[in-house]
Amino acid sequence: MEQKLSQKIIRNTIFSIIGRFWGVLVALFLTPYIIHHIGVERYGIWAVIGVLTGYFGLLDFGVGSSFVKYIAEFYTKKDWGKMNQLVNSGIVFYSIFAIFIIGLGFLLINLLLPIFKIPPHLYHEASFVFLFGIALIGVSSALSAFGSVADGLQRMDISSKVGLVMSIPNIAGVIYFLEKGYGLRGLIINNGIVLGLNNIIDIIIAFKLLPELRFNPCLFDWEMFKKLFGYGCKLQIAKISSMISLNVDKLLIGYFLSVGMVTFYQLGSSIIEQAKTLVLLFPVALVPAFSEIDAKGEKNKLIDGYARGTKYLALVATPLFTLIIVSAHQIMGVWMGNGYERSALIIQIIGVGWLCAILSGMRSVIIQAIAKPEIEMKAGLIAVVLNIPLSILFIVWFGFVGVALGTSIALFFSATYGFARLHKELHIPLEVFIKTTILKSIVICASIGLLVRGVTVILQRFLVEPVRTANLAIFLVQAVLFFGIYLKVLLSVKPFDNTDIRMFFESKPIFIRQLAAKFSR
Repeated sequence: MEQKLSQKIIRNTIFSIIGRFWGVLVALFLTPYIIHHIGVERYGIWAVIGVLTGYFGLLDFGVGSSFVKYIAEFYTKKDWGKMNQLVNSGIVFYSIFAIFIIGLGFLLINLLLPIFKIPPHLYHEASFVFLFGIALIGVSSALSAFGSVADGLQRMDISSKVGLVMSIPNIAGVIYFLEKGYGLRGLIINNGIVLGLNNIIDIIIAFKLLPELRFNPCLFDWEMFKKLFGYGCKLQIAKISSMISLNVDKLLIGYFLSVGMVTFYQLGSSIIEQAKTLVLLFPVALVPAFSEIDAKGEKNKLIDGYARGTKYLALVATPLFTLIIVSAHQIMGVWMGNGYERSALIIQIIGVGWLCAILSGMRSVIIQAIAKPEIEMKAGLIAVVLNIPLSILFIVWFGFVGVALGTSIALFFSATYGFARLHKELHIPLEVFIKTTILKSIVICASIGLLVRGVTVILQRFLVEPVRTANLAIFLVQAVLFFGIYLKVLLSVKPFDNTDIRMFFESKPIFIRQLAAKFSR
């Protein structure tokens, strides 16, 4: 890759990780606080409504998912006319979309909410949150093109800084509304205030980064819209698959079991979601960069970047998820205290499935860069077709943990298909690719994980009761032991070659250069 491009990727990744890591810390702090103030039942309602409103957002046919790719492409070509057509076509479409989903929400509210066994005394509160949440999705969608400009121009450092800044009023708002006793209504109103401020900032940044940008709904272009629609609707299937894998389990638990049980699933799945999002920041940062490479017709660089990106992803994702799976009970014990063992089981089951999906995460980047969304669409269809029936079957057979098992199996088969299909498209031998990019990480981490698990069993024999302090002590031992051994093995294996080192040495942060040198051949 060109020096300038590699520096963009490293900068974007670093700032994205910083921003996301702060987001994880905020979530870890706020979740117990929120549950303490509103209770397990209301938090279950909050999770279920979050899923329902999210599904309303999927009715856009995925048009917004094409913004970053085409903004990057048009910016590379300096085609300001198409850039303005894209942004204004997106605004016009999503303004109509917002009106549609808000109206649909009013029509369907009395059909959807009763399905999930919401207690009568909480029904009006849940209704308010549902309708307000749909309105927020509509408004944010209408302005999403502005928010995509910074990412499309590979300025994810700006997006991350905005996220950091906006977390402050979000935290303050949550505390204020809950302390005043506004409950779920207060939480959703706070979301609206923060989202409004965020949208204003996005618009200002978009015009500052792109002086050529013009707001003019008359620039709506039907051909541009068809381009966005044709690209996005195929990726939408994959997005639906991801949302189903994350969220349909909560709806099934609410329907087959109780809305209160949703909280236990939500807590476990949120740990995996935070870890997943953190790890996938690297591939997400590559989408505009790889779109730029594709626009220049440099296929060999694209394939080389795909292989190296997969290797880097495996080196980070595999140890992180292995430790989370091994330490699931300690993590929940430290975070929420006693009584959340069921959440730990959810972490362990869906953690395996999501690790499989994440290890093929670079696939999505390449598919978007080369405009082959049908591959992601078919992989998503496999997940959808398998997930729902398996989860229903397993919840009947195994109860609470059954839904997570169905999701994990569906994720594995979906990832396997997408991986194989892309390699056929690029004419890359799959077995050789796996051996050179992810196999070593899997073998190393699985071996260390078994060792750490054995040590954990021994340590637990000395516990009088699983209190927070004891769980924290065990988790620290697990983390130090796991990563200590992992880094020692990497120092021996030397996973980086000369090309990796040249790229890392272009990085501004000196610590990255020094760290990479220790692990190079």
